[in-house]
Amino acid sequence: MVEYLDGSILAQLGNPDMRTPIAHALAWPQRISSGVNSLDIISAMRLDFESPNLKKFPCLSLAIKAAKAGGSAPITLNASNEIAVDAFLNKEITFPEIAEIIALTLKKTILTNPDSLEAIQICDKKSREMTLKLIFEYFKR
Repeated sequence: MVEYLDGSILAQLGNPDMRTPIAHALAWPQRISSGVNSLDIISAMRLDFESPNLKKFPCLSLAIKAAKAGGSAPITLNASNEIAVDAFLNKEITFPEIAEIIALTLKKTILTNPDSLEAIQICDKKSREMTLKLIFEYFKR
């Protein structure tokens, strides 16, 4: 869902299946069949919304804070997340440590306002390096 300045909200609805966003990304700006069944709004009957539990989902809380901070914070968050998830998948850290590492990386990284693709790539590289360093220093078993 996206909220616009005029207060209107546009929503993209569909069955929860990663084939949809993958097909969207592969065919952009066109649309192709993803193989996912259409969402039957009538049988779904209703949509319920509630506030997310930010204690249960600390990475969501970090993402919201990074988005609000702007500048290079979202770049740092994404780069750190990719490195931390890879470390988790390789059994180098625990699942809860993903959020801890991202938070620590955001805290220890000097945030900037990148104004070019090159500046974004430098920020991404430095954030990945910082995350790897923190994993090695604080979380390696």
